[in-house]
Amino acid sequence: MNNLLSVKQVAFILKVHPLTIRRYINEKKLKAVRVGGNIRILENDLQDFHKDVSTPHTDKGPFRRFKKIIDKQFSSEDPFLRLQGRAASLKLT
Repeated sequence: MNNLLSVKQVAFILKVHPLTIRRYINEKKLKAVRVGGNIRILENDLQDFHKDVSTPHTDKGPFRRFKKIIDKQFSSEDPFLRLQGRAASLKLT
């Protein structure tokens, strides 16, 4: 049988405020049912919502242009490692 979760329980699971869950319900992003005057969310509906929300956004965000720089491996030919001066010596093994 499918479990019914309260707004507070769903907020705890998703680590958001309960008002955020109520807003998702009002915006029809999250399905909910009213049982005895209380709002309940089916566990399967929560899983579907979480799948939709947690899909990774590829190449979006402020750091997308630095992706190639982050993936770069340092070598002994790197200009940064050829710095001379006070406390600038670094030995690669």
